[in-house]
Amino acid sequence: MNGLNKGSSLFLIGFSIVIFFTSRKLGLGDPQSPGPGFFPFLASLLVFSLSLLVLIKDLIGSPKDREKEAFIGWAKLKRPASLLVALSACALLLPVFGYLIISFLLVFSMFFICEPKKWYIHILTSVIIANLSFFVFYKVLGVRFPTGLFQIVW
Repeated sequence: MNGLNKGSSLFLIGFSIVIFFTSRKLGLGDPQSPGPGFFPFLASLLVFSLSLLVLIKDLIGSPKDREKEAFIGWAKLKRPASLLVALSACALLLPVFGYLIISFLLVFSMFFICEPKKWYIHILTSVIIANLSFFVFYKVLGVRFPTGLFQIVW
């Protein structure tokens, strides 16, 4: 895990530096009237700081601490990878199927990936969550969502 921590920390430090300079080009503004780069700038500072802390901890840590850590392994990465694929598919299909259908499918797939044995409960819960989130954002807050080819709204 030692090499994995170092590699991911160095990657995130480099990524945060790129975001830092890109957000400065966009314009930071000030806290009363933030520019388009203000929040990415703050996020890059946070990611940089946390990644640097993990890197320092890993470099200073004792060999006994490193032996106690177990490597992640592909078996433990199956669920997060499946969730990432489901999220990516839903993001691509959102304009086609609309918010209600995609949010139902995303929530159901998240539940099903994490606990596949109770699929009938997951269907009911997914319907409730999709409709409740649609009601709050679309009806109460006035956020416009893609309705998709089927034009499903309530």
